[in-house]
Amino acid sequence: MAVSPAEIAARHERLRRGMEAAQLDAVLVGEKYNYWYLSGHQTREIEKVMRPMLFLVPLEGDPVAVVYRQQGASVQAKVPAARIYGYEDVPFDVGLLEQALRESGLERGRVGMELGENHRLGMPYTDLRSLLEALPAMTIVDAGPILDELRLHKSEYEIATLRAAADMSLLAWSEATKQFRLGASEADFATSMAVELSRVGSNFDVAGHITTATSLGDRTAPLRPGDTIWCDFGASLDGYQADVARRAVLGEPTAEHLAVQECIATLHARTLQAVRPGALASDVARACSEAMVDAGLPPLSGRKRIGHGLGLNAGESPSLSLQDTTVLEPGVVICVEPRYLLPSGEKIHIEDVVVVTEDGFEPISQGCGVLTVLDV
Repeated sequence: MAVSPAEIAARHERLRRGMEAAQLDAVLVGEKYNYWYLSGHQTREIEKVMRPMLFLVPLEGDPVAVVYRQQGASVQAKVPAARIYGYEDVPFDVGLLEQALRESGLERGRVGMELGENHRLGMPYTDLRSLLEALPAMTIVDAGPILDELRLHKSEYEIATLRAAADMSLLAWSEATKQFRLGASEADFATSMAVELSRVGSNFDVAGHITTATSLGDRTAPLRPGDTIWCDFGASLDGYQADVARRAVLGEPTAEHLAVQECIATLHARTLQAVRPGALASDVARACSEAMVDAGLPPLSGRKRIGHGLGLNAGESPSLSLQDTTVLEPGVVICVEPRYLLPSGEKIHIEDVVVVTEDGFEPISQGCGVLTVLDV
């Protein structure tokens, strides 16, 4: 399911429409996820801060990549039309970026960069300052809103890839819980989950995630009948991150186990009822808050969120909080994850992924309301 050059080209065309509206001549990105999104080139080299990897989409003309020389062919394979400017090792040659901008006719242009909220520049500030000194007639402005809008709406390819990643994740959960044996610890279970995620094909270079907890609160303590396991996890497929959460109990669940699960499952179901096109992210959060109050729990407050967007990053826009007024539209993918604490301090939390459709939503993963019972 690797991303195709045609998919990347379609992203560039959508970006150009946003650039026209914002009166930009180009957008230059270097933050990991924006670079991956616009170039299709996923590489660990971008983690090496001494080697910036930059991608430029002009309003007119071919895209440009300024990259560590050894990565040039990989970029070209994803974006055949791209002009590649490759530099050799370190330090980064900011003069090469200046050359690329001049040869793209942008020395007097308005260039959007990652300057705003939830964005990061892909180059050191000192290099940016040197670039602006070399190109004093070039203007840089914040491209964050354009990039956010672009990545908010997922393509059919992205939705299919997220669905496959979610399926892989739940298969890993199923296998890891089947293998669990009495006396094993939380740390043992986390290791088993890591093994199973690898076995089902989760990426190595773009890692997924595993977070665990138990009712014991001790990662090394042997687990016994009646103890619970919680896991927030996700496989990574072609860089796209699944994000789900499940709970399990060792042995026959008690009435209290079942009541807790019914409570969190009800919160999740009522929150989902608010997911529809035209709703605000805050409307979904408010529905969860009202359900929490009805269950005798404290309401949401401040910036606390009960879900988020999903894509190449496991925590994208929007945030399902009372503060976020992002409009949910068809193609927006969100994770819904209500949570609360028991008096003991145990975290109660489940999570599934949905995509907003023309008439509501469609599950990408499902089943988080079911308490897994481990046969011990």
